[in-house]
Amino acid sequence: MSIGGGAADAGKVRGTSVGDIAIVGIGEVPTASMPERTPWDIVFDTCIEAVEDSGIGKDEIQGVISVAPIAQPVIETELAYGQLPERLGLRGVRDCAMVNAGGASTSNALRLAEQWIASGIADSVLVQQVTVHSTMPLAQQIDAFARAGVDMQWEYPYGTTYNIIMGLLANRYMYESGASAEDMASVVTALRSWAEHDPYSLFYGRPAPSVEQVLGSELLNTPLHKRESNVLADGGAALVVVSAQKAKELGTPAAYKLGDSSRYFSGTCVARDFDTVADGVRVTAAEAMARAGVAREDIDLWNVYVAYPLAHPLMAENLGVAPAGQGARYFAEGRMSFGGDIAWSTIGDAPGRGHTGSGVGTACYVETARQLMGRAGRRQVADCRFVYQNSAGGSGFNNIATIWGRDA
Repeated sequence: MSIGGGAADAGKVRGTSVGDIAIVGIGEVPTASMPERTPWDIVFDTCIEAVEDSGIGKDEIQGVISVAPIAQPVIETELAYGQLPERLGLRGVRDCAMVNAGGASTSNALRLAEQWIASGIADSVLVQQVTVHSTMPLAQQIDAFARAGVDMQWEYPYGTTYNIIMGLLANRYMYESGASAEDMASVVTALRSWAEHDPYSLFYGRPAPSVEQVLGSELLNTPLHKRESNVLADGGAALVVVSAQKAKELGTPAAYKLGDSSRYFSGTCVARDFDTVADGVRVTAAEAMARAGVAREDIDLWNVYVAYPLAHPLMAENLGVAPAGQGARYFAEGRMSFGGDIAWSTIGDAPGRGHTGSGVGTACYVETARQLMGRAGRRQVADCRFVYQNSAGGSGFNNIATIWGRDA
């Protein structure tokens, strides 16, 4: 039996869903360290582009949802208190909100948009994200990410950081699977091979580092090297969301949400059960596919978001894309690289975009829409019909899986 279940059963499950939505407009700026580019510059550029791209008049936008900016208190307060519709001159807005669930914020923003559309509060919703870290003092950046998603009583005092957490996870995976350091380093090479062809990437036009270059970079903590960690960057993106019916009426290419599922794990990293997380990834994928009425074999693009490259082999195995214990070797063989036979994280996840707070998750959704609209340039997956997209909350407290399609 496929992970998605039978088509007949899937159709029954999907019939109970809240109400389908579609992404009809996207806007994005390149990720880069550009301190002269203010947060509002990025908000204006991405939102205006997304609205114009949607073909919907600006005063037809009835809802605005912002993804909470990480470690940016000024712009976060301005957005949380409703300044965006006024500054953009959106005269038809009925409600405005902010969503914060770490890396899962965009998924939840889209679910809120879906609820607004289904309930009649708004028929067109603008979702946006902005990040500017280049103007933050280094000490402030370090402190913000040392605290975010880390339990202040049981983890922070003992030096638990994202790098440490990922190192522990990678060590266990390597022990159980027999994956070598070279196999793990090849994940960075694979992800960066996609980023090389992404005009919005920090690394656009720059050849992917070799395995030797990855392993030759500074060791942060065993087995995590500097090139296996992430860099901070400035960036932003926006999406315009409408009902599936309205998207059909617009008559332009769109990305339709077909099904989703989620599981919560734990808010304390060191207390998180490894097997529960793995099972949660498997179950959410199966449930989302069943609700969408598709099987694993139907997925054309696995647009995986996990922030750190060393977690990608585990995702490949838990999603059934690679056999148990073979995830890292699939990357080492080049199967997930640009030009390989498995389309995987076609913007290169955080290694391709920089760890822009919650923004990598938003960028992944923009890429999902771009691929289904047939507008991904050199990275375009041929005849892309169905995309698996996931997101994970800060430090990995949950997993949200969604299936998106070219047609409703």
